[in-house]
Amino acid sequence: MLRMTTMKWNNISRCTLTTLITAAILSFSTSFSSGLMTITSTRIYYNNHHHKYYHYNSRCRSPDGLRSKENKDITESRTRREVLSTSLISSSISIGSLALLSNPSKAKAKSILGQENLFEVNVDDSQTYPALIYIPKLTSDNAKRKYPVLIVLHGAGKNELDVSNLANIQGEHSGLAPSLIASGKAPPELYENFIVIAPYSKGTSSFYDEPRSKLLQFIRWACDEDGGGQHGIDTVRMDPSRTFLFGFSDGATLGIELMTTRIFKGGVFAAYGFTGRLPSLALDRLNGLPVWIFHSKDDVIFPVKCSDLLVKDLRNVNGGNDIIKYTRFDRDQEGFTGSVKGHSTGITASKDPEIYRWLLSL
Repeated sequence: MLRMTTMKWNNISRCTLTTLITAAILSFSTSFSSGLMTITSTRIYYNNHHHKYYHYNSRCRSPDGLRSKENKDITESRTRREVLSTSLISSSISIGSLALLSNPSKAKAKSILGQENLFEVNVDDSQTYPALIYIPKLTSDNAKRKYPVLIVLHGAGKNELDVSNLANIQGEHSGLAPSLIASGKAPPELYENFIVIAPYSKGTSSFYDEPRSKLLQFIRWACDEDGGGQHGIDTVRMDPSRTFLFGFSDGATLGIELMTTRIFKGGVFAAYGFTGRLPSLALDRLNGLPVWIFHSKDDVIFPVKCSDLLVKDLRNVNGGNDIIKYTRFDRDQEGFTGSVKGHSTGITASKDPEIYRWLLSL
């Protein structure tokens, strides 16, 4: 596991921060006889010395703060990620297997706000996630159409309410795709062209603090005809070769990690929060994958240099080609101020029709 440790020498108050970064880079082996793909993890260790350390609590990172500007629990010191996550994937995952959930038969689907095309799926299993699912309305014109799948990863928050809160335009994760769709504010480029799967880290402040295998297992189950397909998710209409990621804040930081699995065709990430440099093997795994990064120069939670470094490294490894896009704002586009100033690019990106056109072009 990645650790960030502060060491005291000879009881002197001056501390040296040593960051041990473990990057789980994924190697793949495919059994053609079984039709299953297995993911195994390889860990690379290196030290990153003398980072400036900012103390924080998790609420400082959350979209909840974006809607609760007077939250007194948010301290003046702001948080940022000093380490890349650990345990990306457990030792192996049988992606085609429905053993991903201990009891998928307990999954329940319920429409949201009377919208039959936007519904929640709850699985009574602590090893997976509830989620909101959006599927374009079935018509005679699109009956045979296969839709790309967009996985939406929200940022940190309290996450104490039901999954339906993802659809609340005034909720702690408001402004992302689920709430835009529910409120009728999503661009048609999104709701006419994508199946959306939005897992919810209920009871946990962030996906970032959970095993990566748990999230990947859920995604595979949700997209499987014998998994999510048995619980209201129209997997027959999915194009499994065109699965994309969208992540905001912690969801963006995690999303870049998940992209190293190379099971996603591309991704859009807003307010990426890892302050270090990705290991070379991680960059090798990201080589050739289209990525669009959003960040604001005045972000007081995750500084813009996080994305600056990421984009620089991704462009270097890709030989300077144009598959790495970067939208870097000089100021907050949503008008947020104070303790959450600049940390709203997930909202800005979500309502931008151009990102969906771009994903469709890939």
